[in-house]
Amino acid sequence: MSYSKRLESFILEMKGGVFFLSPRERMFLDYLEEMGVPEEVVREGIARCYTSLNPRRRSKYPLFLCFKTVMEEYENYLRLEAQKVSIDWRRRFEKKISLVRDYLEKDVPVPENEESAQEILKEIEREIVRRLWRSMDREERKRIKEKYREFENRRDIYGELIKREVQRIYGIPNLSLYVD
Repeated sequence: MSYSKRLESFILEMKGGVFFLSPRERMFLDYLEEMGVPEEVVREGIARCYTSLNPRRRSKYPLFLCFKTVMEEYENYLRLEAQKVSIDWRRRFEKKISLVRDYLEKDVPVPENEESAQEILKEIEREIVRRLWRSMDREERKRIKEKYREFENRRDIYGELIKREVQRIYGIPNLSLYVD
């Protein structure tokens, strides 16, 4: 799956007055693609992000600053997809927990509803990644930080990139009811 040239053209059109995407913006798109965010969701998130800006600011507004908006669109998309097939959230919750049982240090709270199940999974994911990050060799952490150095001044994106890298290294799946 590779995002089409139409997406790049769309982004350049949204930005206005820009002829190409920066390497950092391309890296951001690669990251979204690696996460499995569908192209139409990326397009919607970017459109929502850029249309909320003053048109004169769009050309200088880095694409990766749309991260939060794109992720909100992605979560909405995943929720709608799950509703279409009416997932058994309890079963999916248990399945996700079983995938990381070896990394758990305490008992997992019992969720009351789908929303609390999603929150519990995300908190477990954060906790596991935080613990693994701290246990990593200093040189390995330095290598990962260097890989994403360009995003260092954007803590939200930087943290997410590092989290995904730690998950990739240790084989920790995305703990979400909606993502396989």
